[in-house]
Amino acid sequence: DVCSFRSKLILLDSLLQEKMKDLLRGTLLCFVLINGLKAESLGDGLAEGKLKAKADIAQDNSATDEGFVYPYFFEIKDASNEIRARLNLTKGPFLLDLVKTTTTGNKVVYVKNEKKQIILFGNSSFQQTNPTTSAVVTGNGANGTTIDITIAYDGMFATNSTFKVQSAEIKLSIELGGPTRMDYWNITAASIEVNSTVNSTAANLSLDLTPKFGYSSRTADFACTTGFGICAPLGLCWSCDDQVMKPNNLTAVGTGNLAVFLHFPGMVLQPVTGNTTTGFGYNWDCDPLIPISLWVSLLVTLMLASILFWALYMLSALQTPNKFDDPKGPSIHVPQAE
Repeated sequence: DVCSFRSKLILLDSLLQEKMKDLLRGTLLCFVLINGLKAESLGDGLAEGKLKAKADIAQDNSATDEGFVYPYFFEIKDASNEIRARLNLTKGPFLLDLVKTTTTGNKVVYVKNEKKQIILFGNSSFQQTNPTTSAVVTGNGANGTTIDITIAYDGMFATNSTFKVQSAEIKLSIELGGPTRMDYWNITAASIEVNSTVNSTAANLSLDLTPKFGYSSRTADFACTTGFGICAPLGLCWSCDDQVMKPNNLTAVGTGNLAVFLHFPGMVLQPVTGNTTTGFGYNWDCDPLIPISLWVSLLVTLMLASILFWALYMLSALQTPNKFDDPKGPSIHVPQAE
């Protein structure tokens, strides 16, 4: 009869609500377990990264790896034969990329192809001869002390038929305690002079490669990261998989002129301060620990999980329609026979 049918509907509704609640609890439990596993795996990855970093540091301290000596490791000394800075190129020698400027509207830019990529007109690596290095220290080692480093190559022979470099001189100025923060060291100036030929035509270049200190000229926007300032806390070394120095003031370079990008493959650099003993300190890497892509992924995942939780909660609150049910009224009779 109708009463029995209504009772069955009410029982079915109760069972559905219980099942939805169980499903919601199970989903939340799975979500918590998955996050826990991700956190554990992230912790294991960080621990592994720390162990690798310590191994790299131990390796850098001696500039050797089980008997292998890094061929592009430089201890830069001053006139009194004291070490003022250490530079290790763990992935190869200095590399120059030859580029050219042009004018777009009223702005000087690099020549690019259809895909908006900078066109390289040649390249040259500094591996034919050993450089001469020197350092000049201005100051007593306290904040404000400047270490001027010079790395000069001479007598190189051509390795590229288009871009032939005979000599080059790289200059870096390292300031202790400024200008970004008082407890950091910073590269405040960088330049390169290149004597070369391009397509058998002499091309002697003198370029300012000083990196931008930050996103803007304000002190609050100073950044030690890829594409901006080269700096690290005192006692730590700056490391980068491929440090690139290039002219930032293209107006000074001029339109229709040649320029170069200077690559430091696997760069590890640290000035020697009064408290430094031997080797490199801990690495201060040019790439951030948590990049923007990872932050975006985490936020999007959290948003989708919140939407799923809300949807399941709303499903669990659904009620069967009972608007027309009247337990005191006459029952609905449905004839069973034709």
